[in-house]
Amino acid sequence: MKKTTLIALLLAFPFFLLAQSEVDSLFRLFESSSRTQRPEYTKQLIQIFEQEDLYDHPVPDSRNIDRKFGEMMTYLGMGLHELNASNFPHAIKLGHIAENLVPEDSLYWLSSCYELLNVAYFRQGDYAKVIEYAQKDYDLGEQLRDDKLRSTALNALAAVHCYTRQLDKALDYSNRAIDIERKGTDDKALAVRLGVKSEILLLMDRPMEALEAIGEAIAIDSTAGRVGKVGVRLSQKSNILAHTCQWNECRKTCLQALDIFEQTGNTMDKIITLKQLGSCEIQLKQYASAEQHLLEGERLCRVTGFRPQLWQIQHHLSSLYKETGRLEKAMDYLESAFSLKDSLSEERQQQLIGEYETRFELKEKDQELELQQSKTRNRGIFAITASILAVLAAAFGIAEYKLANIRKKRNAELAETNAIKDRFFSIISHDLKNPVRAQTQLLGYLGSHYDEVDDATKKKQIAALKVSGDRLGELLTSLLDWASIASGRANCTPIRMDLAAVVRKNVQLSQPAAKEKNIQITTNLDEPCLVFTDINCVDTILRNLISNALKFSNEGGSIEIMAEKHGGRIHVSVTDHGIGMTDEVKANVFELKKISTLGTNEETGTGLGLIVCNSMAQMAHSQLSFTSTQGEGSTFTLSLPITESTFYKTR
Repeated sequence: MKKTTLIALLLAFPFFLLAQSEVDSLFRLFESSSRTQRPEYTKQLIQIFEQEDLYDHPVPDSRNIDRKFGEMMTYLGMGLHELNASNFPHAIKLGHIAENLVPEDSLYWLSSCYELLNVAYFRQGDYAKVIEYAQKDYDLGEQLRDDKLRSTALNALAAVHCYTRQLDKALDYSNRAIDIERKGTDDKALAVRLGVKSEILLLMDRPMEALEAIGEAIAIDSTAGRVGKVGVRLSQKSNILAHTCQWNECRKTCLQALDIFEQTGNTMDKIITLKQLGSCEIQLKQYASAEQHLLEGERLCRVTGFRPQLWQIQHHLSSLYKETGRLEKAMDYLESAFSLKDSLSEERQQQLIGEYETRFELKEKDQELELQQSKTRNRGIFAITASILAVLAAAFGIAEYKLANIRKKRNAELAETNAIKDRFFSIISHDLKNPVRAQTQLLGYLGSHYDEVDDATKKKQIAALKVSGDRLGELLTSLLDWASIASGRANCTPIRMDLAAVVRKNVQLSQPAAKEKNIQITTNLDEPCLVFTDINCVDTILRNLISNALKFSNEGGSIEIMAEKHGGRIHVSVTDHGIGMTDEVKANVFELKKISTLGTNEETGTGLGLIVCNSMAQMAHSQLSFTSTQGEGSTFTLSLPITESTFYKTR
């Protein structure tokens, strides 16, 4: 049975055997026809899609296809047909319709719907959706005990982790998919898996191993006479040649691949090869042909919506125009490339990938545990039962004693929590009351004497209201964060996240306040910096630390945000050169006591923000520390785990 996979569709599409317009016309007749007319159009369309080799599974005899199943096959086939035509939004729409029509006893066809949606979402750069449908496909593989479906899901994971540069994970998933395919007879799927592995190895700077993998894939496709896929492998090989600076050989290989794609009508891989060819020609200083190929690639990206390749092509065009002295165009393309790249790398997608990875690994661990338990039961179920009963009997003997201790400890904890809350509310009530009272009085005065007050005074008073409102908002945010932690409602969800992205976001949000005091904020986090922790906790902590640094810095000063690796952890520090702290303030930084210091522009605060930060750091298995010298400034340092094992070791 042929099994189309995610990466197979990503790398090579069959060309059409029927003109696009004819298929579109027939499908419109199908959608507009009555229930009694539909079966005839269904039959014709299924025959066309079968000729185009779009289906993953053998098509049943038309006499055995009921109306609903036939409509599912029609929508699925048309979705794959639209995918080949690079009409991704329509392919997604049709894929969802087909997904909802799949009968309960036809789960293999449901897998085909998932793979269609996987490919279309990947082409649009929606990696969160790719993760969602990889999860569904893997679950189907588990339910059906089908290695091919597991291989498909593993390959999808390899592709996403490769793109997001989580390369160790990507290589692990790729190797597992290859191991599955080597046990079977589908050499087509094996060639695809080897192609993906070569891309991962290249990103890991292992070009010789990458060449070995792609060489095996080329041999497999050449022997099978799959010309289109040979073109795909040549395109992948050219990327490796570029990495090793073999520019002439790289250009020759790109042109061979491009010639194949022109014959087969494979638009997606034509775009990738045009990008590689243009980059190669820039290195060879063949600027005219490089510009021609890159602009054609950009045009095709816009037509197809192939966003992940568009920003890379724009980046190469920026380099081209810079080298040829067209600096204005170079800057325009550079800005466009970075803007598009940022839109494809949002924190939520990173979070979803991390959450999926955790679920996936836990599922595998559960399966291993279940297998081990099954073997153990088979070897000695009666002995185990006797042991369990003995343990339970002993447990009942001490249960009441432990329960009494737990109640006693719980009562003590509740008493301590109530005492902390009492101290907290005695502090916070004063700081809430003053700004609210000041705002009420000022608004009352403005309401009563609005016509008597000149515009300059009005503007000054409105600005004061805004400052008071902002500070009240900060206080309420800290209050809600503290309440969430104290009540146990705050959760810690560790993921593999980019610390640099969180720092950039908070620096950008702090720029208005920094500009107001003419403070320069610098950081050494220019490249991705992966840590394993809770993204919301880190975001809140950095926001508070930068806000405090601004508050206690002198006008015209500077703030440095630096990250350094120490063993299995990353230490990120926020340093100001402001007023620093007295010994009394330092002794109570993380304590609920009414000791607060005015900022350099008379900014007020409760010190609650740092208490919240310290609690969040502990909850996320991180450490928050500080050093400070009065009159010289302060440095707050957050120590974060790099890997999952480091994270859980601190528990």
